[in-house]
Amino acid sequence: MKTFLALVQKIFLEKEVRDISVDENRLLEIHRKIVNKKKLLHSAFNAFYKLMSDNSDKFITAKGLEIELGSGSGFFKNARPGLITSDVRIAEYIDIFLDAQKMKLKNDSVRVFYGINVFHHLPNPEIFFKEAIRTLKTGGGIILIEPHNGIVSSTVHKLLHKNEYFDNKMSGWKNYQVKGPLSGANQALSHIVFIRDREIFEKKFGKKLVITHHSYVNNWLRYFFSGGVNFKQLLPSFIEKPFIIIEKILSPFAKHLSLHHIIVIKKISS
Repeated sequence: MKTFLALVQKIFLEKEVRDISVDENRLLEIHRKIVNKKKLLHSAFNAFYKLMSDNSDKFITAKGLEIELGSGSGFFKNARPGLITSDVRIAEYIDIFLDAQKMKLKNDSVRVFYGINVFHHLPNPEIFFKEAIRTLKTGGGIILIEPHNGIVSSTVHKLLHKNEYFDNKMSGWKNYQVKGPLSGANQALSHIVFIRDREIFEKKFGKKLVITHHSYVNNWLRYFFSGGVNFKQLLPSFIEKPFIIIEKILSPFAKHLSLHHIIVIKKISS
């Protein structure tokens, strides 16, 4: 089975990312070029950005800085010009270097932190939550888009990523397998913290942080067939509009079909 998966990954991997470590800094620029050339992936990311913006405007009441964590090769700033992009890797289009577990930011200065496929790369999310409590204004929040534990999502994420894994039964929240910015991550971490261990989260942080919204991201067809940032696009770009229609029709089954979910966490007190 492992040999077959390795063969599939080799065949469908974008040639630009072959033989490059996922933790190499130059992967940022390569991924950015891949995102820009793929209409389906561009459309899938635009769906992420609209959903995050809508939830930010709906649930976050504070004023202050808007910071995207782990911006990577994304283009959220095009949709939200006041956004500050950040990453632990350096590129000319990244505004600031920022480690989510050790943020050089002033207390009570941030309106909202955004993160797309970032949370599951944290070695110790409890440190991040403490840093978020320190830096967020009351009424501010965290908006995360992450792989979720649905039938399709868990299967796809288990099969396609050789440098990450999906283990929804991991004991505790700390991940000692994280080796760098991208390698060693458990893609099930958001499910573990916010769904499986929600009572534990509320006991530890509920006096200051509250989960105000949770739903499923309905761009799964576009995201999967785009190949993401590492694999080849599987269908021509003209399929985008039919896919959007099908995603809307199948939205009642999003819990099972979607590849990602969105979680909004709000700071309610200092």
